[in-house]
Amino acid sequence: MLKIYHAQGARSLRVVWLCEEMGVPYETAEASFFKPSDEFKAVNPLRTVPAMKDGDVSMIESVAMMIYIMAKHGPTELEVKPTEPGYSDYLQYLMFGEAGIAAYGNPLVATRFMAPDDQKQNWTVDYLTNAIVKRLEFVCERLGDKQYVASNRFTAADISVSYIVSAAKFGGIDEKIPARMRAYYDNLAQRPAFQRAAAVK
Repeated sequence: MLKIYHAQGARSLRVVWLCEEMGVPYETAEASFFKPSDEFKAVNPLRTVPAMKDGDVSMIESVAMMIYIMAKHGPTELEVKPTEPGYSDYLQYLMFGEAGIAAYGNPLVATRFMAPDDQKQNWTVDYLTNAIVKRLEFVCERLGDKQYVASNRFTAADISVSYIVSAAKFGGIDEKIPARMRAYYDNLAQRPAFQRAAAVK
């Protein structure tokens, strides 16, 4: 069974949500960046969340975990195949959710919670905030009036891209989320699998 090292608000939400959508059995273990357990540090010495164990397999990248789970436990409609329309959009947004958007949140959250008080608001914080908002506006433009980012159906790319909305409060940018992005996320959040995943502690 998959063991997912999870914390509410962390990228592990992507992995738990995917498992809930696919019906893949999993268990969770507490993962804390600030007070990591010895078990968690052994699985992920970088102390980043999430981490995942599957037998002898250990992984620490949330999108890579999603790809692994879909390949191992699929086939699934959450994955778009190369022969399907929208495959390039699927790949782009699956990766963009992390590399293009959420990665900018790491130094933003670290500065907010760990920097000395006189350094919590600086040029870099403004740059990171603007970078995230600009990229969310890009997603909104591409979405238009569509419900999903690829193939006119809900896919893992939606899980990847929408994660940042649930994490925005930790970066202190919740109020800067574009209205179109908020509506997109709110629609996805109605899914029963998301609601089960969001309730996992």
